[in-house]
Amino acid sequence: MFIGRKKELQMIERKIDSTRFEFGIIYGRRRIGKTRLLQEVVSKHNAIYYVANEMGLDYNLVQFGKVVAAHFDEPIAFSDFESIFKYLAKRSQERTLTVIFDEFTYLMASNADVLSVFQNIIDQFLIESNIKFILSGSHVGMVEEALAYKKPLYGRATFKLKLEPFDYYEASSFYPAMSSEDKVRLYSIFGGVPYYASKIDDSKSVKQNVMDLIIDEGAIFEDEIMFFLSQEVRSVSTYGRILNAIASGATRLNEIASKSGTANTGTTSKYLDVLMMLGIVEKETCFGEKSNSKKTLYKIKDQLFKFHYSFIEKNRSRKVIMESDHFFDTLIAPHLDSFVSFEFENICKRYLTIINASRMEEIGRFWYNDAKKHLDIEIDIVMKTLEQLVVFECKWTNTPINKRVLDELEDKGVYIKANALGFFSKSGYTESLEKADALLYTVDDLYFENNK
Repeated sequence: MFIGRKKELQMIERKIDSTRFEFGIIYGRRRIGKTRLLQEVVSKHNAIYYVANEMGLDYNLVQFGKVVAAHFDEPIAFSDFESIFKYLAKRSQERTLTVIFDEFTYLMASNADVLSVFQNIIDQFLIESNIKFILSGSHVGMVEEALAYKKPLYGRATFKLKLEPFDYYEASSFYPAMSSEDKVRLYSIFGGVPYYASKIDDSKSVKQNVMDLIIDEGAIFEDEIMFFLSQEVRSVSTYGRILNAIASGATRLNEIASKSGTANTGTTSKYLDVLMMLGIVEKETCFGEKSNSKKTLYKIKDQLFKFHYSFIEKNRSRKVIMESDHFFDTLIAPHLDSFVSFEFENICKRYLTIINASRMEEIGRFWYNDAKKHLDIEIDIVMKTLEQLVVFECKWTNTPINKRVLDELEDKGVYIKANALGFFSKSGYTESLEKADALLYTVDDLYFENNK
């Protein structure tokens, strides 16, 4: 079953339905669902589809040529990529052809001239054809470098699509039978990478899914983090130390550099840039600040990475000797809701973004510290719409939100001149809160279909 990616699929289909040559680049990190999306395109448009491998340019030339020949059921062989696309351009005079070359980055890694080859193919044979040509790749940095200024393919693409992980609501489509609370927990652990979410069994508990997929010896995601890093970066140990430092509470550049033992902030910054490009780390800017503000923090963005460095990596030795059940109950369960509470804030922020899409101007977290005034303010979410400035408190606790929490948020709101209050609560509200002039949301509201 094909889940999600409706906007992406619609965009690709608009390009396929156009009356001119189209050249698209579709890319994203491993496991993000590129191939599944492309398979949907193939099934709807009878596309010519080829997946490259690491066997080198000559091998892939032969195999791609065979795919093209089989598509037209003709006993034809090709001597080079130019002759293949010259043939395809001629055949496109009969009807529109969609040609998809998946995992193109394998060719880029093995042959530095391949970009120039495809530049010449586009300029000489395809630009006037009726072909929709799509290249796809998993190595994000390599693809973005290929499209950079002065590179052969610069300016040739008519569309570019970077696939991102699903948000909390889209990801929940993989485990619809779960309660709203457990959907939040599962998203906080496995995130929105489709491959990860697809392995969740919603007939089992959160605990059983974590044991089956992460903790048990031989579990499918037991070595996923190390495998991902080994495929994407050179110094796995250095990146691991940086991620470990962030998971341990270091959020500012100088703290991360010190705690990870990297040479200096300049070097650390370069490593962080790579992790952000891969979608593993993100930089959070305080609400109201410009994007280049120094008032920023670094956080682990990818949920499975965050879970790994919060619970698995630091307990690796104990994981070897402890039974999975005991490991979960002893080292994860007592801290899981605290771990989930941070992701809960992100989920609530995303929910507000969805339901206020036409009115939203800015949304984010706010923090301020003034040691001289003994002033320390932190607000989970500040939302600015066309009409108002609203401050929100997000509580993933086992007790209902009461008037004391409302009064505290009201005091914080005065500092930034908010004119409305709002709350998200895992355990509901006391009677006094339900009568208050505030926006009150529950966990079930996050998954209420009519709000989407």
